[in-house]
Parts: sequence; C-alpha cells; structure tokens
Amino acid sequence: MIALDPGTLVPLYIALGGIVLYVVISRIPPGYRRWSGTLTALWLAAAFLYLLLTILESPPSPGTPYLGLTCGLLVTGLGGLAAFASQGNLDPDGPVRFYYPLCLFALAGATAVGFATDLFTIFVMVELSALPIYALVAYRYREDKNAVPAAMKYLVQGVSGTLTALFGVSVLFLAGKTTDLSSLPGALSGTSPVVILLAAVLILLGYGVKLAIVPLHSWLPDAYALAPPGVTAIMVGATKTGVLVALFLSLTALPSGNGTIFVLGLIVTFFALVTMTAGNLLALNQKDLRYILAYSSVAQMGYILLGFGMGLVYDFPFAFTAGLYYTIAYSIMKGGAFMAADAFSWEAGTTEVEGMRGIGARHPLLGIAFVIFVLGLIGVPFTCGFLGKLLLEQAGMATSLMSGVVLALILAVNSVVSLGYYIPVLSILMFSAPAVAPVAGPVRKKAVLSRSVLFAVVVLAIVTVYLGLFPESFDWITHAAGQLTPWGLV
Repeated sequence: MIALDPGTLVPLYIALGGIVLYVVISRIPPGYRRWSGTLTALWLAAAFLYLLLTILESPPSPGTPYLGLTCGLLVTGLGGLAAFASQGNLDPDGPVRFYYPLCLFALAGATAVGFATDLFTIFVMVELSALPIYALVAYRYREDKNAVPAAMKYLVQGVSGTLTALFGVSVLFLAGKTTDLSSLPGALSGTSPVVILLAAVLILLGYGVKLAIVPLHSWLPDAYALAPPGVTAIMVGATKTGVLVALFLSLTALPSGNGTIFVLGLIVTFFALVTMTAGNLLALNQKDLRYILAYSSVAQMGYILLGFGMGLVYDFPFAFTAGLYYTIAYSIMKGGAFMAADAFSWEAGTTEVEGMRGIGARHPLLGIAFVIFVLGLIGVPFTCGFLGKLLLEQAGMATSLMSGVVLALILAVNSVVSLGYYIPVLSILMFSAPAVAPVAGPVRKKAVLSRSVLFAVVVLAIVTVYLGLFPESFDWITHAAGQLTPWGLV
C-alpha cells in the first residue's frame, strides 16, 4: 500500500479538493463560476509548493521518495496551469461543477502512482486517473458532435487495456503470492521465466493502450483533438506520466538474472521504434493543427519509450534518466503547445492550419511561446527538448555497441522527419499573410484571446527554456529515475 509519509498525503489533499470544489461551484451563481479555474489552480499551487519544499529539504538518501515528489511536481504544476487556462473558456451554464472536480480526481490518481509501493495500488491509481478523463474528453459535446464518439472510443480501448494490465498483475500475484514491489522479486525467483514474461507483456500492453503505443494508439488523435485544451494538457502530461511511471514501476517487481528483463527491453524498444516512426509519418498528412500535435504526441512517446527500452536491454541506468527527463520535457512542451493551438483556433475561427495564416505574428507573445514549444519538440538547443533528445542520443552512443548507435541514429532520423510537419506549421502561423478566403474544415466562432491561456502558455514556455539552460537545478530527476530501476541496474 501507499506509505503514510507527508508526500503521499498530497493525493488525498488533491482528491479532497475535488469534493470541496464540487460543493462550492454548485452553490455559486453561474456568473461567478468563471473563477472556478482560479480556485482550482490555487488549490493545486498549494500542493505544488508543499512538494517543492519537501524535495528541496529532503536529504539525498535512498528513503526519499524522489519519484513520487518529481511526478507530483509535474502533475500539480501542469494541472494548475491547465485549470487556470480553462477559466473563462468553459460555458458557465454547462456542467462546470463537474469539470474541475473531475480534473482534480484525475490528478490525484496520477500523483499517487509515484508514491505507490504495491502492484495493485499502482493499478488502482492509474484507473482513478483515467476514469475522469473518459468523461472530460466528451465535455465539448455541445460544440462538437464528434466529442462523444471520441470519448467512447477512448473508453472502450481504455477498458480493454485495463483488463489486460489486470490479467498481468493477477499472474504475478498468483505466482508470487504478494503484490508488494519489494517482496515480489524474491517471491518470483523460482517462477518460470515464461510465466513472468507473459505477465510483463500483459502489463506492457495494458498500460501501452493508455500510452498510445502503435498499434494501440487509434483512440489518441480524436481524444486529444476534441477534448478541452486543459484536459488535453492534463492527458499529455499528468496522466500519461502517471501511466508511464506505473508501467516501469510495476516492472520493478520482476526478478533479475533470468533474461526476462532483457527480452522485455527488446519488446519495449521495438514498440518505441514503431511508435515514433508511425507517429511522425501519420502527422505529415494532417491539415488540422490539433491532429498534427496529436500524432506527433504518438511519436514523442516512442522517443520516451526508447530511453527506457535501452535501459532494460543494456542494464544502463543513464538511459532511464534520459527517458524520465524527456517525459517531463515532453509534458511541458506539448501541454503548452496544445493550449496555444486551441487559442489560435478560437481566435482564427478554424482548426485548419491554412486558416491560421499569420496569426502568430498578430499575437506575438503567444506566437513566440508556440515557436519555443515546437523548437523544443524538434530538439533545437536552449530548450529542454534538445537536452532530452541529447540525453537519449548519448544513452545510445554510450553503450559502445553497434545496436545502441543504430537506435540513436533512428531517433535522429525521426527527429529530421518531424521537420516535415513542424516547419510548415511555423511558416504559416508566423510568416504568412492572413488567408483571404475561408478555409474548409471545422469552423469556430471567433473569440477574444483569453489572458488566462496566455499566462499559462508563457509560463510553460519559460520553463521550457529554463530546463534547457539549467538542467542541473533538477538533479532529483536522476534520483527519481533510480527508483524505477531497483532490480540491479543502479
């Protein structure tokens, strides 16, 4: 179960916020409900500051829950900005009283994953973070009739992944008679490697649905594109990070020395290569900015999984650090990119890239922030995206094996392929003259650019640059990655 230390009380605090906000929002007049985003952001800001003070004051000892603290900082920070960005962008006559509480419940589950020490607790927390998102994806059903089908697709595939992961957890429990992560490696030492590998693959595929690894990714484009921007930011950063940590934290239960971890690493690496390549190729043919970002998210997950895959194959802890760092960098950059893209689409009245000609130049602050996110996702220096990809490249090269070098080269080639859709987007949004004729595609009523969105996007852009310039300020990421590899890789 989750240990009762100060850090693990944060998920309970966040979940309590969901209940409190539901009561408060239900009782206030609709005219004041637009401030619900501020209340949610302040609630999460308190949790963020508490986690930050805890991680700064904690001595560098093995007992410090760096993994939970690091994930908690990402979840609460990004979640707070996403909640604030949603302020004023939601219909006050709609079900706002459900929106923010559901967001908090999802964030509570994602935060709790990093502190969990029990296989079944990890599974339950992942589901706690997923269930509210299923409903939130359909929140815009009044504005877009496709939102409900997108939510249903995510629900059906998500439940399938849930059952698959549960089967894997059950196999490990039946074999080891316990679900405690620290006890399972010893309890499974005499179990057949085939049984252990079967359970591990089931867990990988189950959580892989929620991570949208190819070919289990078909739910993601519609869900990311049709959900409210705050929800998408939470999905790409908070809940996806929670699932990723859940996957590899669950795999720490596997015993070492029987070849299972090596084989599993090969499987993870294979999925990583397929995912990054397919995601980039699919993004090349998209005309809708939301779908370009959605398919590129598939590719980004491939980059992330490659780091963890190399760590498993080569017994290389540095690769885990690279994977976790890029997870954090991706969450920040892609969360901000989706918020900015949605602001562009509302102001332009369309989600098609062609209909947004010159919009970045007309809104320079938002445009510059979006450029920073895209350059980071490409891997341009002075951004956390560049440093994340550099760490992944170094991990492949440092193996001193031809296979590791080849993996690093494949990642580099995929980064080059991504230029095929990122550069045209930047060119159209920042340097093209405004469109004269209306563009075919989804059209929205033009709206005034929200200051709350602008604030959230600018903050994330600043963090993107700061993490790229001063990564040594967050050395606890290395400690957090080490807690994902307790079976002898560190």
